[in-house]
Amino acid sequence: MNFLTPHTPKDKIQISHKGNLLNMRFLCKDMCHIKGFKTSCGNPDFYKHSKKAIENAPFLQKILNEGAILEGITICDEFFYSIIGENMHYGAPINKNAPNCVPGGSSSGSAAALTQMDYNFTIVTDTGGSVRVPASFCGVFGFRPTHGRINLKKVYPMSESFDTLGWFSNNKSNMLKLGKLFFDNFKEIKIEQKNILIPIDFVDDLDHNIKSQFYNYCEYKFKNLKKVQLSSYKKSKLADCFRVIQGYEIKLNILPWIEKYNPKISTEINSRFKMAKNMYDDAVNLRKEFISELDQNLPVESILIFPTTPFSAPIKGQSDDDLYELRKKVMEFTCMGGLSSRPQISIPKFNGSTGPVGLSVLGNKSADEIILNNLNLF
Repeated sequence: MNFLTPHTPKDKIQISHKGNLLNMRFLCKDMCHIKGFKTSCGNPDFYKHSKKAIENAPFLQKILNEGAILEGITICDEFFYSIIGENMHYGAPINKNAPNCVPGGSSSGSAAALTQMDYNFTIVTDTGGSVRVPASFCGVFGFRPTHGRINLKKVYPMSESFDTLGWFSNNKSNMLKLGKLFFDNFKEIKIEQKNILIPIDFVDDLDHNIKSQFYNYCEYKFKNLKKVQLSSYKKSKLADCFRVIQGYEIKLNILPWIEKYNPKISTEINSRFKMAKNMYDDAVNLRKEFISELDQNLPVESILIFPTTPFSAPIKGQSDDDLYELRKKVMEFTCMGGLSSRPQISIPKFNGSTGPVGLSVLGNKSADEIILNNLNLF
């Protein structure tokens, strides 16, 4: 199975034979404590120096307590630091919904697995798009919750300002079922069409094909949705803001380990560990201004919809320079969820030149339950 790590458990793990997830089969990204096993975070040298976990991460224990069956640990990008899905050590998991293309990262194996086999769900993390990008490229459902709503204890950190848990599935009802495990405010609140908005500053310079499909969908499904300008800042400026904050925090978390053990890492990842403190301070201030703009421009009930990625999955094996340009464009679409800490789901919806492209639904902070409860609307 090309989506599993070499150190995946040989036997299935089930600790309870009752609960709301009874006998549901799932996979977990190579990013957290799994009792009795080591973690690599996408790097074999990290695995070599890590220790076996004494207990499960709390989120994982919660899932297992409900009767679910863990059937493997999935490949991810090295130190979670890419949205492409190619790992020089473990390879690129096969995306059957976009042949010869990348699955997206960093949660590559977890999304690709759902294009190959009928797991009920897979558990992952999202910092800069690690749920949303693979969901879009692989044509699966992928949910990034409100930042801070799910306990990340014993999950290896990347960038604490943005790190969240997340999950994939091919099934809407499974997305909701997991939501009900982690959240407890599921009221029957319907999303009204008047509150569904199109962020024109994130949509209007899309690839013509995707843009046309998006607006045709909006007109067919809803008719006359209101368009809004979210921010005075360009997408590229916001993406740079995200990149600087993320890079600086990753440097604090991962660079000390790299300097101590001098592991073999890819040139793509290695090139990103340089970030000055003054750039970080400026980016933090810009983020505050962006959040303030969103709060002013969007009523609390607002729901934004837009394509999750500006294009479908890129072809495998491209150069670092070409990937850099692709990452920049994708980050212009994913940075909003991270910078604003808001919940976002990617729903399989459109077709790009190489494969699927998702529709994103983004709500206000802690609107997780509302989004998951209204998936049939979209």
